[in-house]
Amino acid sequence: MFAFIKRLLSKQKGPEFKDLSGQSCSDEEYNRVKQSQQAEVMRLLAKISAQGTESLSQSEKEFLEKFSRSNYAR
Repeated sequence: MFAFIKRLLSKQKGPEFKDLSGQSCSDEEYNRVKQSQQAEVMRLLAKISAQGTESLSQSEKEFLEKFSRSNYAR
């Protein structure tokens, strides 16, 4: 019974965030990277709008695919 109460009162870890590579990162780092990634997505969408999807390089296509499956896209 005391062990249960001790676990409840013990300092809990904050939420753990992961970057696109799956590495753990702090809340601040997560937010900084999220803003950077979203800016890159906006740049690529503007490029697609102006020049079409054929204008994207393979690495840009991979980035968009990875981003669309990540927490950053939410």
